[in-house]
Amino acid sequence: MGGDIIYLDNAATSYPKPESVYQAMNNYLRDAGVSPGRGSYNRAEEAEKIVEMTRSLLGQLFNIEQAKQIIFTSNVTEALNLALKGLIEEGDHIITSQMEHNAMWRPLKALEEKRDIDLTVISCPEGKPLSAKDLEEAITI
Repeated sequence: MGGDIIYLDNAATSYPKPESVYQAMNNYLRDAGVSPGRGSYNRAEEAEKIVEMTRSLLGQLFNIEQAKQIIFTSNVTEALNLALKGLIEEGDHIITSQMEHNAMWRPLKALEEKRDIDLTVISCPEGKPLSAKDLEEAITI
């Protein structure tokens, strides 16, 4: 990719993509074109190097010391599901708002049933921001 361009994919809302994204994807598909970590042949090792370099660069960008902590997912919905299902435990109290996207709302509702979490949903009057007072009142600790 271009040296001066930082592109953080926002999937469904970014079209057209920057030309450097098209070029990078084209180069990858032509030059590597395999799944990283799936073999010990040259192309698989090259693909793994690209992933590790990307992790390292993202670690620098976001000041993350352990770049191995960076994971890649297919989309935000998958990432949210991994985070929510990995962090929320039986009996936890989760506070959210009625403005949440389905990618957040649906896993929370499923966890409410499966893990018996206490889910507090703060309403937001149309055209008004989330009330700090309502948020404070929802905190039960």
